[in-house]
Amino acid sequence: MTRRRSLALRLIVYLAIAQMGGMLLLVPITDFLISASGMAPGWEVAPDDWGEHRIYGLVAGSVTRAETGEAILEPSAALGAYLETNPQARYAAFDCSGVVLRGSSRELVDALGGLDRIRATTLKFKIPGDPDPRARGFLRRAPAASGACAIAAYSYRFAWDDLFAVAALFLTPHSAAVVAPAVLCALAIAWIVVRRGLAPLRSAAADVAAIDVNTLHRRIDVEEAPKEIAPFVEAVNDALTRLNAGMAAQRRFTANAAHELRTPIAIMRAHADNPDDAVFRRDMKRDIRRVQTIVEQLLATARFSMRDACADVDMDLGEAVLAMVADYTPLVIESGRRIEFEPPSEPTIVRADRWALECVVANLLDNALRAEPEGGVIEVRALSTAVVEVVDHGAGVPLAERDKIFEPFWRRDNKSNGTGLGLAISKTLAEQMGGSIGVDATSGGGATFRIGLRKSVVAPPIASFGRVEPQRAEGSVGARRGTA
Repeated sequence: MTRRRSLALRLIVYLAIAQMGGMLLLVPITDFLISASGMAPGWEVAPDDWGEHRIYGLVAGSVTRAETGEAILEPSAALGAYLETNPQARYAAFDCSGVVLRGSSRELVDALGGLDRIRATTLKFKIPGDPDPRARGFLRRAPAASGACAIAAYSYRFAWDDLFAVAALFLTPHSAAVVAPAVLCALAIAWIVVRRGLAPLRSAAADVAAIDVNTLHRRIDVEEAPKEIAPFVEAVNDALTRLNAGMAAQRRFTANAAHELRTPIAIMRAHADNPDDAVFRRDMKRDIRRVQTIVEQLLATARFSMRDACADVDMDLGEAVLAMVADYTPLVIESGRRIEFEPPSEPTIVRADRWALECVVANLLDNALRAEPEGGVIEVRALSTAVVEVVDHGAGVPLAERDKIFEPFWRRDNKSNGTGLGLAISKTLAEQMGGSIGVDATSGGGATFRIGLRKSVVAPPIASFGRVEPQRAEGSVGARRGTA
């Protein structure tokens, strides 16, 4: 189990990093920008003053000792590279007795005169008579480990690389010790502010935790939520609305299914008490089919709720639909109707789930069987365009109801047979397979349901169906079948 991260702690850490960065870097950068922009004419720091820190470190790093133990100034590779870019720069170093270290600039030493003997931490100067308006110099106490007591430099220039040297001055233990109390105080204040700021989110979480299957009608108060988390709260409320609607639909379905099952079971019990009745076998088969249909719809609905994805495979559309027509042939004959099947003009391979396709075709055949007048013909066509048509010649579907019939639990009236789930399940299955389903009017009266499927990229076999005129004898099955 992964450990959950605290949002409050994350905000505090980010705030601490931002504060440290601002205090250690923003102040010198702002100072530099003001001096470089010239917006403050009386500003004591000029842009070239920011180059002091870099040359100071280069000169201090160039102080070394000769074989005799004498401290000398021998330019390092870094100082040599700096002088190539800034040939006008001068530098010098002095020991604690005021003796000039060998390697110092004689011009700068002569110009300084006795200034090297002044005991000062830092001294800024400009050589009198120097025509260069940008020229400036400094005399500073040298680091104890350098072997010198004072370092001087003159006529240095600012470069963008000098900003790294300036930033390094602030990234020291001393700076951290100075800044730490202010940062800790700010973090303590930030912790209190963040805790209070996230209080509405914790309150919303408590409201969500109190909602269960029996209180799905409750909603989280959006009015008290801050603007930043209001979209999240609204999304949770919308999810609860959808969940409540789904649970209500499941309850309606359970009630309708129980009601629908009660009648055929009661009839079956009555028939079982009179097994010698002449119509016992016929009525028993009819009631068993009705119970089976309801159970299959229950299983299909449960499969949707478990989010089972369709296992699409490549299949021959004509063979798949023909198998379903063959399965329904005994029911059609027993009901006093006929059925015709027209295969596609050429082999058609579709990408679909076999169980889902059989469920959709079965639902449409059930509807057609109920709608087709006695003695009529149900037509089933599998087209080479990956479309299946189931045609009946009954009362048809009015134009205003052609969208409603695919809604769950919709029935035209209370006298209608079924639970109102067959077409809704068919629509869901067709869409899960990447297809579609719709209904149009049959020429001469009735309804024509069409299932659109996806064609497979697999090449179909060479063999195709031929056309054979259907048989029209009463109670027979007409088919246009070919041989493979």
